[in-house]
Amino acid sequence: MRINRIELFHVRIPLNFIFKTSKTAIDHRETIIIKVTDELQNKGYGEVVAFSEPSYTNETLIDSKYVLMYNYIPDIIRKDIKHPFDIHKWIKPFYPMALAALENALVDLYAKRQKQSIMDVVFSEGTNDDIYAGIVLGDQDVQTLIKQIDHYQSEGYVRFKIKIKPEDGFLKLKTIREKYANIQLLADANKSYKFQQINELKKLDELDLLCIEEPLDSVDFLEYQRLQKELKTLICLDESIQTINDLITAIELKAFKVLNIKVGRVGGLYYAKKMIELCRKSNIEYWVGSMVESGISKALHVHLASLKDTYIPGDLSSSNRYFKRDIIKPEIIVKNGIIKVPEGYGLGVDIDKASLKNYTIDYKKIGD
Repeated sequence: MRINRIELFHVRIPLNFIFKTSKTAIDHRETIIIKVTDELQNKGYGEVVAFSEPSYTNETLIDSKYVLMYNYIPDIIRKDIKHPFDIHKWIKPFYPMALAALENALVDLYAKRQKQSIMDVVFSEGTNDDIYAGIVLGDQDVQTLIKQIDHYQSEGYVRFKIKIKPEDGFLKLKTIREKYANIQLLADANKSYKFQQINELKKLDELDLLCIEEPLDSVDFLEYQRLQKELKTLICLDESIQTINDLITAIELKAFKVLNIKVGRVGGLYYAKKMIELCRKSNIEYWVGSMVESGISKALHVHLASLKDTYIPGDLSSSNRYFKRDIIKPEIIVKNGIIKVPEGYGLGVDIDKASLKNYTIDYKKIGD
């Protein structure tokens, strides 16, 4: 296939609420939607999930936009590409979120050309037709969290991820666990604990958590190795694992037991697949996360979460939880706690062109 045109839509989507973690708070989501068009006028879409500030990883949205316009896109425009993964032969994942968005758009396009779904193109194995939804609740006071859990339980959610910090994380989780003995509960500390606070982390062992995500304010896998030896609770790594080499090192050191995979963070489906294969080989549990993302990236993660051996299906929820109007149709819908995996070719969703236009604050076109 030959890519004749690539368009970048820099969008700003208001959130329905302020989303808080231990490191940041946002009331809108800026992202970049990539649209690729081939010589037959087929179209594919991807999304840059970098944030405006380097609170999650060092790559920011402006970094992604620049490298796409002046490095990555010139490398593929009007070039014959046999398979989307071929771009990884000449583009290195120094800016993984930019690369992932471009690759994802090409995979969507390629799958449509092949009249297949994304999972048929990337994985040669059976997948589930639907997945259990999960909810992520931000760093809020415990009474607000309890009200939200009550609300989302009524919609069928059974799994809740709570953003925590050292000051009150244990007390929040303990209060929630005492009230809801049977819910599936996990915590995400977003690197807010120091290793010296190990005794605070060890308290979490009594709460029957699925895992504790990114507890340490550290890039040292040796500290994680020491911590996992002390904890019964499974350590889950997320932003600490950005490359295959990171994953290999963490596995060799027995620094963790669960991996959260986000396609944008690791540089695309090509690398996500390699990480899944490595986890399977090494008896590491894996699951699929989300990035406060639009429906384009969320649909991709729903597809990936349909693999049958995921530890938990993901923390994927409905479009209308985050946005009054998403940029895909049909939107991602949770019904009785279940998300139906999109059917059809490619991502299996269409673009709401009016919504995309309404949210766009900058537009670039490269090619014909």
